Amino acid sequence: MHVVLLARKTLYTQPGGDTVQVEETASALRSYGHEATIITAGQPLPLSATVLHGFNLGRPADLLPYFKSFKGKKILSSIYVDYSLADKQRFPRLYALVGKHGLEYVKTLGRALNGSDRFPGILFLLHGQKSCVRALIKLTDLLITSSKSEEQRIESDFGDLSCAVKTVPLGIEASFLAPFEQRQKREGLLLLGRLEWLKNQKTIINWATENNWPLTVVGDANANQKTYYHDCLDQAGSSVSFLPYTAGDELKRLLRSHRALIIPSHFESFSLVGWEAASQGMHVLYNDVADMNETLAPVGTPIQMADKKAAVSVITAALNGNLAQKKSHDLLESRSWDAIILELLDAYV
Repeated sequence: MHVVLLARKTLYTQPGGDTVQVEETASALRSYGHEATIITAGQPLPLSATVLHGFNLGRPADLLPYFKSFKGKKILSSIYVDYSLADKQRFPRLYALVGKHGLEYVKTLGRALNGSDRFPGILFLLHGQKSCVRALIKLTDLLITSSKSEEQRIESDFGDLSCAVKTVPLGIEASFLAPFEQRQKREGLLLLGRLEWLKNQKTIINWATENNWPLTVVGDANANQKTYYHDCLDQAGSSVSFLPYTAGDELKRLLRSHRALIIPSHFESFSLVGWEAASQGMHVLYNDVADMNETLAPVGTPIQMADKKAAVSVITAALNGNLAQKKSHDLLESRSWDAIILELLDAYV
């Protein structure tokens, strides 16, 4: 079997959770003796492909040309992010005028015009975001969501689904599941992710500055939201430090040296970093919003970011070691890529 994994053009220039998902899926497929090729939007599809596995339902302009022309089985991992809470703050007037799907259309065109992404094509220009997503779903044999909440949101936005649906959580990379020796004292709060409105880091940076929490912010600026990045830098006090995008052993060092990871995002479809942090012995705190209220509940503690007083109280308790930690090695093992790939292989058949 030759599986082609089709992702956004910026998969490597602006790495995110989907970058890990695509690479780990490819690696797991190869370990089972299958051929796996990663291509990004705009690259040619290998002629030997037997299964096409696309990623990001919210980017139909990237996927539609391939899904229309490919004759084999078509799988789609939705990774369906709802940007509406962030966009209402970022573009309040425009959001009120064109709505959620209209704003995604505008942003797609904006990325093409400023050169940060590919031109979406005539089909997208004529039909728009919502219509193209519906067309993509109709061309899909199997839609893979990472939670039941995600499936429900897609149905709410686009109507009854015309394809089969399977829920498959993301896997944890093997090195995160290996035993390790805790060699240094844990202290401070950790924020991981590209700095942008959706991730809501600025709120935590302000709170850390007010409360003198030691906070490490790890991530690069979103290429299209550099003003937000500079606002984060400008508003940070002396207790806040910044590091660029980090992976591998250095990421594990950070996860093992900090006491708590906080995920304040307005939205996350599946926060893999939360599971990775839990595997490294961290407290995981997350904004209690869809879909995190389902996917992180087994390993983390929800906080209500809208209630500052209550949220600050929980974060302070975590930093002081006064918060019970959720962790189950058996649960973590069940989320290994070795386990997850078996579900994907079943979907490919």
